[in-house]
Amino acid sequence: MATYTKGFKKQSGEQILLKTIVGIIVTVMLVVLAVFIYDVATDQPAYSDFTAITKYNEILTQKQNETQIQDYIIYFYNDTCSACNTIKEEALKLAREIEKNGTKVFLVNTASITEATAGDRDAFLNTINESSIRTPMVVVVADGVFYRTYVAAEPVVTLLTTIENKTYEPFN
Repeated sequence: MATYTKGFKKQSGEQILLKTIVGIIVTVMLVVLAVFIYDVATDQPAYSDFTAITKYNEILTQKQNETQIQDYIIYFYNDTCSACNTIKEEALKLAREIEKNGTKVFLVNTASITEATAGDRDAFLNTINESSIRTPMVVVVADGVFYRTYVAAEPVVTLLTTIENKTYEPFN
């Protein structure tokens, strides 16, 4: 192989092509790795990841394939609620894990829920023994009927953690 005057060896066209191809492959692999790491690091759950309930008369009557769902939870939130925003990431991550474990999670945005007929809201509030819709709030349906309501950030996160750990008594 010939040598240039400054001591560098001459390279054939095949060697240059091989180095170029290897460089491109390494660059593509690094970009793919960076995108994967970014995706894993920024996997933020969103309210839109879950089934939304938009009418009061549908909250306690959720069905799947025309069959009443026996055990599920309904998470009530509002985008302007500071407590909801404080626990949003943790609550939605727990809700995602709960669904992976087989318990259905529904979400209700209190700013957009409506009444199908007059009195639906009052009938729902009467059923859950509450005077108003507060956020954050979780309503638990066990064995197809209303079981219990949890209101405020700490009780909601504690409940979701208990369900995710499969130690919530009504679902076991």
